[in-house]
Amino acid sequence: MKRVIYGLMVCMAVMFTACQGQPGKDGRDGLVNYYNIPIQINQNEWSYSNTNDNNYFFATISMPEITWDIYEHGNVMVYREYDAGTNAAVQTPLPYVRHKEYVADEATNTWGFYTETVDYEFTAGTMTIFYTVSDFDYEFDLNFIPEQMSFRVFIMF
Repeated sequence: MKRVIYGLMVCMAVMFTACQGQPGKDGRDGLVNYYNIPIQINQNEWSYSNTNDNNYFFATISMPEITWDIYEHGNVMVYREYDAGTNAAVQTPLPYVRHKEYVADEATNTWGFYTETVDYEFTAGTMTIFYTVSDFDYEFDLNFIPEQMSFRVFIMF
């Protein structure tokens, strides 16, 4: 029985060690190859799309790190980062969906509700980040532009 328990402990130690990756050189050394790319989208980089009443903001980013091989065989994940570069920094994976409320009319104490969604798509060489609000209120506020947002793109291959 002691041998079985010892054997299981050794196997688990090997599995946990094998899961810890580091940048590989050519993908054949048994190590994980990856890119970890910080992205910042400034307010002036958002574009607005209103095609067939499908309203959203988007920002297209050049991503030469995403090759056709990575597109077909790799993994691309994006995280939105809040308070980047500070001790309060947190990340959330995309798609980011958050339900929010706001005071629509202070005089009548009327509240409004909406859902904010940030998601993405990619192809070889390019990534697009989308920002959508469920009530499409930015149609009525023509000066609205999404805030500056920080992201981290993690590519494994």
